[in-house]
Amino acid sequence: MEVEGAERLSLFDVELVPTQTPCWPEHSTGFVTETPGLLPDLLRPRPDGAHTMARHVGWHSVWVDVVLPSDDLRIRVYDGEQVALDHTVEVRTVDRPAVDPELSVAQWFHADCLATYSGVETWSEDHWTAIANQLGSLRRLGATMVLTPVWTPPLDTDAGIDRRTTQLLDIALVDGVYQFGHARLDRWMGLLAEAGFSQVEVPHLFTQWGAGNAPQVWVDVDGEPVKLFGWHTQADDPAYADFLGQVLPFLKDYFGARVGLANTFFHISDEPSESQLPSWLAGKALVSDLIDGCRMIDALSEPAFAEHVPTPIVATDAVPTFRAAGIEPDWVYYCIVQSWEVSNRFIAQEGVRTRALGWQLYKARAVGFLHWGFNFYNAVLSRSAIDPFRDTSAGGGFLSGDAFIVYPGPDLQPLESQRHRLIAYAMADLAAAQQAERVLGRDAVLAIIDPDGELDYATGWVTAETWLQRRSNLDDAVALALN
Repeated sequence: MEVEGAERLSLFDVELVPTQTPCWPEHSTGFVTETPGLLPDLLRPRPDGAHTMARHVGWHSVWVDVVLPSDDLRIRVYDGEQVALDHTVEVRTVDRPAVDPELSVAQWFHADCLATYSGVETWSEDHWTAIANQLGSLRRLGATMVLTPVWTPPLDTDAGIDRRTTQLLDIALVDGVYQFGHARLDRWMGLLAEAGFSQVEVPHLFTQWGAGNAPQVWVDVDGEPVKLFGWHTQADDPAYADFLGQVLPFLKDYFGARVGLANTFFHISDEPSESQLPSWLAGKALVSDLIDGCRMIDALSEPAFAEHVPTPIVATDAVPTFRAAGIEPDWVYYCIVQSWEVSNRFIAQEGVRTRALGWQLYKARAVGFLHWGFNFYNAVLSRSAIDPFRDTSAGGGFLSGDAFIVYPGPDLQPLESQRHRLIAYAMADLAAAQQAERVLGRDAVLAIIDPDGELDYATGWVTAETWLQRRSNLDDAVALALN
């Protein structure tokens, strides 16, 4: 392939990956198969001058990333010495800045999984290199914030199971006073700044799904490392309350000075049920004053509890329930549960379903989006590690693709995926719609991207061709208005 005029050109072989669980036995539309098998996902960079051999069967393709110039592109594809394709792509530019969408985006980053898969010590130089490389990939995806393990995040673990320790803070207890060493945290924050992140997520202050226990926290006591808090610690333990009373003011000052309080996000515990609400409320009461001025967010599917959560993050398939209660969620998330007629990023899902998220968020006026698995290379509930090149379903418990969207490649470099690109395109669609609104007005934008008025989190599905045509129509309308 030859491309004349491109500022930068990158080619990737789209490799097939095992898709053990493409969808559930009962599933909605939008999946390309319901049979386990090999599906395209992994993008492996092609060296310059490499040749592609046609395959007899299966899904096989080359992915092309092009940074567009201000002039037209000429593309030639060769079959041996013969020109198989000679095509000119018209490039038009408009005088508008290239900006990120106005959206906070969290995709949980699992530093422990990088150390385990790579076979390196936590916080070794190799670990830091792998972290830095995957942070760059996370930013390219469109994320604006990073789950920052000041202590090991108490996420996606079975009761009594500890994930591999990844605690950035050095904590010591001396005569009842906690001391906080932050050299590793400083280095982490430096990597975030270099990658372009502007927001920080503090790991949950209590265990997931109910706020029943404390997270795993290691403390130096009399010169010895001690797991002072964890599954053995009840959430209302006075000793843990004392710890929170000292560490949260420190974190508030630390992050406030670096990213600002409005860009510092705290969690109590995700998805409290009715029986768990009292413990969640007790946890909130314990810390609310200590993190005043910061953002408190938690996943929530029960609208009756929304009054208690300053910023509820609502599952996309639960949005209608909240609307029926008179609440329009402005933060949403999806995970393994959201598989029926809603956007997601499963490997077996049609790409347009993944990309649809951007304009869904635009129409809903959402200000935040969260997903739990950027690079989770464990089985369900962290019962064991998995090889993501062999298992895309977290040991069979999740739909393939839910747990990670980037692969750990050679030389501690990430290997991205088609789904990684589609989420990035969704964010670009959102940014384009927001930019177009400043030129055309919101009604005009919606008339172009949603002419039937059916676009929502679970409706308004169109073909990939129709989606691309609508994006082209939006770009044309902006260009016409500005020229």
